[in-house]
Amino acid sequence: MMSSPSCHTCCSTEYTDVIIIGNGPSAISLSYFLSGHRPYYNGNPHSNTYLHTKLQEIGPTQSIVDQDIDFLSEGLEGRTSNPVALLFDALVHPDADMGAELPSLLDWKKEEEHAFRHIVLGRGKVGGAWQKMDGSMQTLSLGNWMELPSVPLKDWRDRKFREGESLDPCSNRATMSDVRNYYMDYVASLDLQNHFYDNHTVTSIQKVYHLRNDMDLESGEVEPCCKNIAKNHSFLWEVRGYVSVVDQSAEDEDDVHRKEFCIQAPHVVVATGTFDIPNRLNITGELLPHVIHSLHDFESALKCWQEIPSSSDDPVLIVGAGLSAADAILMALGANLPVIHVFRRGANDSNLIFKKLPQGLYPEYHRIHSLMKGKVVDPLYRPYEKHRLVQISEDKRVLLENTKGNDITTVDVTFAVILIGSCPNLSFLPEEGRSLGIDPQHPINSKNNTLDVDMFSYESIKHKGLFSMGPLVGDNFVRFGIGGALGITNYLMKNRKKGNPCC
Repeated sequence: MMSSPSCHTCCSTEYTDVIIIGNGPSAISLSYFLSGHRPYYNGNPHSNTYLHTKLQEIGPTQSIVDQDIDFLSEGLEGRTSNPVALLFDALVHPDADMGAELPSLLDWKKEEEHAFRHIVLGRGKVGGAWQKMDGSMQTLSLGNWMELPSVPLKDWRDRKFREGESLDPCSNRATMSDVRNYYMDYVASLDLQNHFYDNHTVTSIQKVYHLRNDMDLESGEVEPCCKNIAKNHSFLWEVRGYVSVVDQSAEDEDDVHRKEFCIQAPHVVVATGTFDIPNRLNITGELLPHVIHSLHDFESALKCWQEIPSSSDDPVLIVGAGLSAADAILMALGANLPVIHVFRRGANDSNLIFKKLPQGLYPEYHRIHSLMKGKVVDPLYRPYEKHRLVQISEDKRVLLENTKGNDITTVDVTFAVILIGSCPNLSFLPEEGRSLGIDPQHPINSKNNTLDVDMFSYESIKHKGLFSMGPLVGDNFVRFGIGGALGITNYLMKNRKKGNPCC
């Protein structure tokens, strides 16, 4: 259940139209839409003749937000299964999957009469998970696939380069630092910052029903307001949590205290992403201090290792066969730290992510793949394909076992870095959101058990007024996550036109 046990109101409550939980690129895009920024077709052609014809019928005077997006997105195909995400991507990055860099089909207008009051809650600074990523690493996606509505990332990078910042404006791929700063500048330059509440941690979401007493027409008696809450009362979503506040008068800058907050709204959007909690192997020794589960922590450990002379020549153990593991290998080899690389699959397995990346765009990842296969040899790198890590000891000795289970290898290491994916932190939802998933028996993840939402409005199938977007609904790339902003705003506009007082 996501309902309060009785009708009540919350003291010191703030009220708004929409609460967005999470402050990454999906949430930023939705804030842009809700602030009254509306897209219009600018007349540029699209190679999809069916879509082009429909756009011409709409013309330049009607906003895309006000259209039948079910009809507009019909027949589109691409790298996501969400039709609205495909539609928005087709309008902003036409034919991107075919390598084209064509101009957007959208122009944007600020129309404040169409804005919605909203609040964006983030545990840290604007940018979400991008705040924790290594600044020097390049993004997986092309730079323009990371951009937000109306502000091309290339234009932003060109401007920063002219202002004297050390960027490479000719590179098709931006660094993590570029993207992080771009997202922060986006919020500031478009005057969205008043909607963003940084350092706000959400601890609970629940329905709160309006107080109301009903009179029995025959007896004249007043019936209890809570006789049938769900049937007899409308409700708001109540979001509670705490904000971390630094005591300005304290001598210690680390003197942080918590201040509780309570916000109510008819609509809540969960846009927290899926990078909160690193996956674990659940093996002996995994909680030891020399075991690392994130690139950010490995980068910090690597800096300490470089600054403090060590007599040990032991390698770093890196577990995983995804891009995070590859990034860790690149970082270690760049620091001349020997690497032992353990991964369960065979190096030629067709499901490895490296098989799906064009070599011309991602030479560094293909070099790692060549090292895994033994096609390229580096004296600092040793692969253990079809192996798994089974134990870590306090003396930094690890046990590796082949996947057949008939061979054990013992290795002394400097660090053990386990990078095998991550999962969302949905602790503020009952059962960590399982009841909201496609399969309620399993945890939520971005691959095969996303939150179950309507494919056009992004509203939860289980709870009215609760929405989700981004990786939590399977849109794992920024270019697709933005589509949720169009779907949600389209739904809210329809409700407003119907005279819904909550909109």
